[in-house]
Amino acid sequence: MTYGPRMAAAYDRGRSLRPHDVEKWMAAAGPYLPRAGGRILDLGAGTGRFSEALARFCGASVVACEPSAAMRATFHSTFPRAVVVGGAAEAMPFVTGAFDAVWASQVVHHVRDLPAFATGLRHVVRPSGHLLIRGAFGPVQDLVLYGYFPLAWAEGAAARLPLERVTSVLHDADFAMVDHVRVEQIFAEDAGELVEKVRTRSLSPLADLPDQAFEEGLSALRRDADRGRFAAPIVDRLDLVVFRAPPQPPPGQGPF
Repeated sequence: MTYGPRMAAAYDRGRSLRPHDVEKWMAAAGPYLPRAGGRILDLGAGTGRFSEALARFCGASVVACEPSAAMRATFHSTFPRAVVVGGAAEAMPFVTGAFDAVWASQVVHHVRDLPAFATGLRHVVRPSGHLLIRGAFGPVQDLVLYGYFPLAWAEGAAARLPLERVTSVLHDADFAMVDHVRVEQIFAEDAGELVEKVRTRSLSPLADLPDQAFEEGLSALRRDADRGRFAAPIVDRLDLVVFRAPPQPPPGQGPF
């Protein structure tokens, strides 16, 4: 999908995380992040909701890479001193061994060429560095919104990219999975906030839906919210999957 000006304007309203939940993600990621003097790539950084947190948490330098010009513009307006470059996950514009770690939050299901992505990671991640993938890899039936927008998570939809596929491609590039944890975060404090966040249509599976399917699901969600059918808070359970790069540089290249 294309993250244009409309999506960029709605992104933070629909995808914002509470500070406590950001800290939970940083605590889970912490063992695999470099400290001061290290470098982290925030890949598919969007409007920068994790870039600042990554830098603050471990003291490393953070470079954000985001393909959408509209998202980069919003990022710059919020974090004017941040380093943000344009680039896609399949063609990262960085030198060999540029980063100690790559943070990829809800990005991998957008990648159209997974082998090219894996090859690029071999290029930009230093030997024994880490790739940290944040996403939803559990059963779609566990998702709060699945019952209202089943087409968004239909068989074969990008949002249903299986972790096994990602792991297989990365394994072929000599990355080894070293950790997989689930992290709870509050999506909405109550039903009213849930409806307002969904209404922004800032979740990519919802943005890709036909308008009629989205409006029908939103109406059903509103009805259930008005009837008190949601226990507060509404909690998401997402995955953090960590891979380690091989201890040697890619064939034919020097160490850095």
